[in-house]
Amino acid sequence: MVKLSTDFLETLSGVVDPDEIIQDQEELTPHLSEWRGRWFGETTIMVLPNSTKKLAKIVKLCAKHQIAITCQGGNTGLVGGQIPQGELLLGTAKMNAVRNIDPKAMTITVEAGMSLQAVTDICAEHNLLFALQIASGGSATIGGAIATNAGGMGVLRYGNMRAMVLGLETVMPNGEVWHGLSGLHKDNSGYDLKQLFIGSEGTLGVITAATLQLFPKPANTITAWCGLQNVEDALQLLSHLRANFFSQISKFELISKQALSVVLKNVSNSRAPFSEAHDYNVMVEFEVDDVLVIEEALADALSAEIIADAVIAKSQAEANALLALRENISAAQKPEGAAIKHDISLPLSAIPQFLQQMQMVISDKFLGTRFCVFGHLGDGNLHYNLLQAVDVSGDEFLFARDQITSMVHDLVHEMGGSFAAEHGIGIAKIDDMRRYKSPVELAMMRAVKQAIDPDNIMNPRILFAQKN
Repeated sequence: MVKLSTDFLETLSGVVDPDEIIQDQEELTPHLSEWRGRWFGETTIMVLPNSTKKLAKIVKLCAKHQIAITCQGGNTGLVGGQIPQGELLLGTAKMNAVRNIDPKAMTITVEAGMSLQAVTDICAEHNLLFALQIASGGSATIGGAIATNAGGMGVLRYGNMRAMVLGLETVMPNGEVWHGLSGLHKDNSGYDLKQLFIGSEGTLGVITAATLQLFPKPANTITAWCGLQNVEDALQLLSHLRANFFSQISKFELISKQALSVVLKNVSNSRAPFSEAHDYNVMVEFEVDDVLVIEEALADALSAEIIADAVIAKSQAEANALLALRENISAAQKPEGAAIKHDISLPLSAIPQFLQQMQMVISDKFLGTRFCVFGHLGDGNLHYNLLQAVDVSGDEFLFARDQITSMVHDLVHEMGGSFAAEHGIGIAKIDDMRRYKSPVELAMMRAVKQAIDPDNIMNPRILFAQKN
């Protein structure tokens, strides 16, 4: 547990307002666990500055007293990186201002504590689109999304968070501020320093503001739901649709029968798209005006027996209902008991073989395991979730977590994929980093960390530390 000297606390109280310091344990509690209940932390203090100037002074003070910092945005991370284990907890929730919006340049500059949904709503007022869409967008913050290089459903068309960041303002581990809020698309004046902080999970500094690329808001979107026999057909459907709508497909989501079934069972007001269940489903969103061309494309896919059935949303309410079937999968798994979850990416061509081979191996060793597979098939990112068998206790299933995860990640690595597609490393995947990253990669990353944060002040337990 971080030990705070009287001198530190007195100096801190002169930097921030009283309501920007939390020391009451009851108030701290919501910030000390992640929503899946896998990690629980502890700290004696959380500081919530409302400006970059204050945050920089806090970090400088921590550096002087050698006090480690854990950063936290909206506390929606899924790998435990935002949960303190004794460090000072530094939150950005009070830093939520829009500094500038430029409709002509299609950029917005916002502070790190603003939620993704708030940015989306503000941009919509200017008929612009902030393209990052994730299920936790109402709570997740811009700073957290950048620090983890968040992905979501729109990566196929718009890219992940990295593709949307034009500039950053960052507080360095010594308390200095890097003012890099450029809105330039071209700047070849040396290293592109912002890339170091995108996906760094708070280990190199604190992101306090960002200039983001926006897009024209689509005049219309069309959402369709397709039933298929297998994943090979889903990939064939992707190729078929890309041939006609390559730049207009904004979402292409895979949903297995098991994933859909837990939503229909556990989420009220959920309705199945079809009377007949299919082994796999695809939800696809097009940014086009003419529904007839979508109908023709899906009719061709039906004729070619690529898909078994299809429905197109006739209204925004129907489109929202289809989207909810996909977005509610994670929450719908909770009532089913214990789950072992994997956030992986694979070359598209390897996905059918991976699913087939992995299911055979796991079913042989862990009879009755339920395969809740879904994810962003268009960009190769799967959420490969395994639910306990109905006749197996949750504790018994979770006892095999490390064994099962090694089996999954070993095959992912063998097939040229990644064990961390969009959630990051945090404390959950430190062992995987050592197992699958080459010594050259790890040495380069450690060198960057040592150069920028030699005293290991920033999120010291993340990426390289021993897992607790």
